[in-house]
Formats: sequence, C-alpha cells, structure tokens
Amino acid sequence: MSQPQLPSLNEAFDEQGKAASPLLPAEVRNFLIDIDGTVTEDVPNEEPERMRHCQPFPDALDMVNKWHEEGHIITFFTSRTEDLREITETWLTQYGFKYHALLMNKPRGGNYHWIDNHIVRATRYEGKFTDLVRVTKTIEVFKD
Repeated sequence: MSQPQLPSLNEAFDEQGKAASPLLPAEVRNFLIDIDGTVTEDVPNEEPERMRHCQPFPDALDMVNKWHEEGHIITFFTSRTEDLREITETWLTQYGFKYHALLMNKPRGGNYHWIDNHIVRATRYEGKFTDLVRVTKTIEVFKD
C-alpha cells in the first residue's frame, strides 16, 4: 500500500508558549476504525483463515472510502495480532479500503476508556455505517 499524502499539521503551543504536539486542521478528522465486528463480521484471532474470506459490510466500505476522499485520515486499529498483519493488509487491499495506517494489537475485550490530552470522540458501531451527526449525550469526565 502506498502512503497517501497526509494533511499538514498546525503548530500548537501551551499556556507558557512552549511547543506542544501539533494539531490537524480543524476540518480534518483522524478516524481510528476497528475491523472485526465493525467493517466485517466479528472474526477472532484464533480463526485467521476466516479473516481471508469474510466480506466487508458494504456501507462500511463506502463510508470509509468517502471519508478518505474527503481528506480525513483513516487508521484501522485492530485487536488482531502482529502475526496477522499480512492477512489483514491483503484483505483491506482486496476489498478496496482506502486508508493511511494499520495499528495492530489493540487490547482485546472491549469496554474501552480512552484518556488523552486531545479531543476524543467515540462512536459505537451498531450495525450501520452512515454519515455522522452530532447529538448530546451524557459522558464521563474527570472530577474537578
């Protein structure tokens, strides 16, 4: 897979004027997308042969590629282990997923709670990929 051109990062500074981690332009999203159970059937690492033959969810393929074409960054972030990288890259290429990176070894088991110094938005996949809309929900935050 050839690496597509990524958007330029903007310089960022903290309250004291010291350099901070650079930021993407506000209009660019950095999508981290799971594979098993999200863009295809839920295939466990213990059954790698199934990974070769499972079909992508058509709406997932269309939406991921749409986001890519719009200039967003697509990174697949999977619980598949490093020894399954070749199978995974071959499958993504075979079905035409456009992406920038593939991160392996996401912790297994779900119930994720991501803590970061950057804005994190989470969307739980529940059977349908569509355009994203904003809604107000209750979230957990650090106590003052």
